[in-house]
Amino acid sequence: MSTALQAAPLAQAVAERALARSEDPALDAAVGRLVAAAGDSLAGLVFFGSRHTGAARADAWSAYDVFVVVPRYRPFYEALCSAGLSGKRSGPLALVSRVLPPTQLSLRFEAEGVHVKGSVIETRALVRETSPARHDHFCIGRLFQPARLLHARDGEARELVLGCLVQALRETWGWARPWLPARFDAMAYGLSCLRTSMRFEIRPEPAGRADQLWAAQRERQLPAIEALIGELVAAGELRAVGALWEPTRAVGRLERARRALYFRRSMARATARWLKHVVSFEGWLDYIVQKAGRHAGAEIRLSERERRYPLVFLWGRLLRYLASARRPGSRRE
Repeated sequence: MSTALQAAPLAQAVAERALARSEDPALDAAVGRLVAAAGDSLAGLVFFGSRHTGAARADAWSAYDVFVVVPRYRPFYEALCSAGLSGKRSGPLALVSRVLPPTQLSLRFEAEGVHVKGSVIETRALVRETSPARHDHFCIGRLFQPARLLHARDGEARELVLGCLVQALRETWGWARPWLPARFDAMAYGLSCLRTSMRFEIRPEPAGRADQLWAAQRERQLPAIEALIGELVAAGELRAVGALWEPTRAVGRLERARRALYFRRSMARATARWLKHVVSFEGWLDYIVQKAGRHAGAEIRLSERERRYPLVFLWGRLLRYLASARRPGSRRE
């Protein structure tokens, strides 16, 4: 661990959980195969999401969510194709990856029983998308939550990825402020951030799902949030009120409007990103249908017309499903 990470409480708290020992031999074996195939074209792998925190049910359609950090897109995709890990052509993959990063990639390691849903992103894009200069909420909305570094090509790559994880959590203060309780402790801060982030997601997550995810990640998240609060106090952004904290600056109408616009823009970009994933994600239709059925608690059957022309005829069903999934009492993953 670098001197900087040792000196900064927030960076140290994030690094301790990100560098924790693995407890999943199957995933470790799959990572070993991916690293061997990609070589220097792979900078880092970051495991995140509900499967990492234990909030997801594991089944044949339950994937491991992993950010795949690469120096450049084309060499990485060429390495995957050469190793037989992708049936897609490297040229089109590299081309679409430059638009609305990251790009979703399906990697199945049959011998290990592991399905990786990779979010492929170049290092410079990851740095930007976890900073104040980000274009949307996709990366930062996932990486402010607990994540584990599965692989780093070298010390420089490790420090870069860890720095992005730290910055992702630090940035919560900016986008979550308008929806925080008037006074809060570390637990209320973390839960409020998660609720806000998920409320502005396109994914069909019913009410109450954020509370379930928080229960699964709370133990790992609290030390980092407490360190973040320490930074905010030192910067004069928070003041103590008994055992709680409150902002020293009120949230104005302009700030609230700007943050609401930020989330609306992010949702629009997320919707546009779906079209790109049709090109990049092998078996995307079956994956989406099976996952939606798991959320709904019932099998979803497509008509022949919907299966042959999904981009034309599935939109009506998708919109109805998104609406029903958010109703109170709907089934959750």
